[in-house]
Amino acid sequence: MNTSDAAILAQEHRAIERLAHDTHTSVAKVQQVFLSEYAKLATDAYIRSFLPLLVANRVRALLHGRRAVPMALPH
Repeated sequence: MNTSDAAILAQEHRAIERLAHDTHTSVAKVQQVFLSEYAKLATDAYIRSFLPLLVANRVRALLHGRRAVPMALPH
């Protein structure tokens, strides 16, 4: 984990803990999935302020066994 990942996890710790509780998943697993999804969405994001919300929704869907809805980001 790099310093950027650590900063994301620190900033989003409440959301991650809530996702872990809601999905009956370990915090470590939620952190792993959260960082993975964050990296995927951040690549093409022009406005990063909504990333945590979009990522949390995708993580929740993935951990609940549903297929996350692909995000079509405007170019």
